[in-house]
Amino acid sequence: MAEIAALVVPYELGRLRDGVGCGPEHLLEGGAAVALASAGADVRTELIELEPRFAATGLGEADAAFELIRLVTDRVRAARERGAFPVVFAGSCFNAVGSIMALNDPALGVVYFDAHPDFSEPATTTSGYFDSMGLAVLTGGAWQAMLAGIPGARAVPEGRVVLAGARDFDPSERRRVEDSEIVHLGADRLRSPDALIATLRAMRPAISSLYVHLDLDVLDSAGATVNIYASSDGVRADALVGLVEALFREFRVAGVSLTAYDPSYDEGDRVPPIANRVLEAIARRVAV
Repeated sequence: MAEIAALVVPYELGRLRDGVGCGPEHLLEGGAAVALASAGADVRTELIELEPRFAATGLGEADAAFELIRLVTDRVRAARERGAFPVVFAGSCFNAVGSIMALNDPALGVVYFDAHPDFSEPATTTSGYFDSMGLAVLTGGAWQAMLAGIPGARAVPEGRVVLAGARDFDPSERRRVEDSEIVHLGADRLRSPDALIATLRAMRPAISSLYVHLDLDVLDSAGATVNIYASSDGVRADALVGLVEALFREFRVAGVSLTAYDPSYDEGDRVPPIANRVLEAIARRVAV
């Protein structure tokens, strides 16, 4: 029987069960584990929490963020060693960095679904918000001394990343993305999987495995308000399910993360049913 490791990281930055940190467990309460088990896989849910010392005076959110990245790396690596498929439910997007570090695949491809590029770095950010830097950390543009403390960590080349559905850019982020080798596909190019699949197939060397990061605010806010940063002109739910199905059909997907859901902004609780459709699509492919 296939096993799915549902790794739960209920933090916004270093704050436990605050803001988007409330999302992972709300998704589970809304049926996420049932959706993952819908095709017959054995689902093991694991909670990832910081040690109490990270609430001590003198330790900041960046320290906590990199400790969470390290913990996620360890748990994803352990899941894969026992043959389980890792699905990370996290508040903050930077946790995907830990998942990807655990894969240790030089020919990895990354699809980064997000309404935002997360491509700021300390010298250019005007907000200072650490979770706006996750993709910059992943691709070697920020905080590399901190990342170096995680065993096996290494940057993913920009040209191995597709930024999918981003539409809300800070001015400095837009310039950084345009000057990078990251491929940006707007939501208008994601109505079908064709452009995304073609972009991934064109990568050289060819992709040996794929990581799918899914910030749920890639969804169009007209269909679901995922968090305070939700925006219009995003990807529709049906299209998102079809995109995920296509990625699993065409590539060997090695892991998935779902992030950035704040239930307090979700009037009518519309996000969990959409997430469950995505998870059911994943479950069907993992159980094959």
